[in-house]
Amino acid sequence: MLVVYPMAETEEKTGPPVTLIDPIDMSKLDSKFREELKSMPNGEELSACFACSTCTAACPIANMWTYKPHQLIRMILLGMKEEVLSSNEIWLCLTCYQCQERCPQKVRVTDIFFDCKNLAAEQGRVPPKVIALAKELLTKGQLYTVTADWEREDMGLEPEVPGLSVDAVKSILEGTRTKRLAGGDE
Repeated sequence: MLVVYPMAETEEKTGPPVTLIDPIDMSKLDSKFREELKSMPNGEELSACFACSTCTAACPIANMWTYKPHQLIRMILLGMKEEVLSSNEIWLCLTCYQCQERCPQKVRVTDIFFDCKNLAAEQGRVPPKVIALAKELLTKGQLYTVTADWEREDMGLEPEVPGLSVDAVKSILEGTRTKRLAGGDE
């Protein structure tokens, strides 16, 4: 016996289709951004990216990023300069080079993110925490406090770290962009 069920009525939808991502405003794209990065020593293979997502799969922190590594590379290729240079992801990169090591097209993903950080810094787009680290490095010559003398003694180590002199580091940093970043020189 053949049973025929009545078809459910569907609502006719009007308007644009639902998408998983926001559409790109083509008028905001910077066609020179791609070429700017490609002209840098690390960007030679940039156009070889075919968004296979191997870099994202290799990244140990990609699951915490809004834009994944392969998406950032695609954004660069599209000319989304504002979005890339203002993203937190370029600053959050661990520089573990896993993405770059595994890229089948030899795209220098980590190094390209360094280039993006440099471009962002030139425009004054540096996160406050990075500036705080730069200030710490300039004033103390190191980022981490060496274990207190009494803790070292408890571990059977010499009370003071032998040969620890940060003056040379501080002197070198005086002549770098780190001082400008930290607000020392404009």
